[in-house]
Amino acid sequence: MTARTDSGFTLIETLVAMAILAVGSVTLLTAVERHAAQTTALEDRIAARWVAENALSALSLGLPLDPAWQRMLGADWDVDVARRPLPDTGLDEVRVAVARAGDAGGLVTLTGYLEGTR
Repeated sequence: MTARTDSGFTLIETLVAMAILAVGSVTLLTAVERHAAQTTALEDRIAARWVAENALSALSLGLPLDPAWQRMLGADWDVDVARRPLPDTGLDEVRVAVARAGDAGGLVTLTGYLEGTR
């Protein structure tokens, strides 16, 4: 029996296979990072909406806004409340804007209508 000298992979074939695996790995890692960022952004929007709903509910019940309510899911949130009367309706439009503490711009804005102040 004679041994075949052409069995196995050549160096070029091995390098091509490794390059294909590297491209696939980078693509997969990028997709995972993007998914993680989208999940974090969704979590932030949900927490901000909860804070805004709590603030709007407190205002509708006539309760003062408690600063402890501005902490949700381990993050601090800035709550901005704007109230303006609506002419000839007896109602006030209340806008509650919530953003992560220290960030510019609101992440969530809720609008509600409450009995007007006298």
